[in-house]
Amino acid sequence: MPNTDASNLEAEVVAANQLLATWFGTDADPEILDRLAATQAETFSMVSIDRVRVSQSELLALLRQARNSRPGLEIQITDFEVLFSEGDVRVIRCMERHHFDGKRSDRWTTAVLTTQPTSPRFLWQALHESLVD
Repeated sequence: MPNTDASNLEAEVVAANQLLATWFGTDADPEILDRLAATQAETFSMVSIDRVRVSQSELLALLRQARNSRPGLEIQITDFEVLFSEGDVRVIRCMERHHFDGKRSDRWTTAVLTTQPTSPRFLWQALHESLVD
């Protein structure tokens, strides 16, 4: 995989997490949630840090209720790596660090994304988060 593809993929992960931080951490315009939803496939699902499988529609319903629920939240992405790249499928892993209310919460995030010729360049298919003790 070319380095530019890996850089673009990391930028997508950072951008999606910045949308989440804006949504949770401010009185964000509803357009922020629309932009986040547009990066996810209709069949998107995730496994949360609580080990619960959540569909895209369930996630968006939960997020709609959580706007500005963590004022000042910051999310940092580190240790980004591409684990698999073949055809239009990419599997990534990174450390996601949440800073909120003077505390830090870390999680390993593994995600499956697919490339597409139109915007957004990458579409999230699946996400699994594992809390780090």
